[in-house]
Amino acid sequence: MLDLATVLVALGAFLLGPHWLLGAIRQADQCEAAGDPLGALAWTLAAVLGAYAVALAFLVLVIQAARHSFAA
Repeated sequence: MLDLATVLVALGAFLLGPHWLLGAIRQADQCEAAGDPLGALAWTLAAVLGAYAVALAFLVLVIQAARHSFAA
């Protein structure tokens, strides 16, 4: 049951993450255009951390799939 919950959370993060990343990048561009370099930096760092989260979610999905295929 815990494996199913892990896969569902990772799948949700993998599917919703890119949409959030696009919003964060757009927000960083808006801050930069408005002359707010600190806000642009904050949103850029948030996008970078979000990209790491999406990559980690993908890694979790791959590991769970490998565990399932090797256990069979």
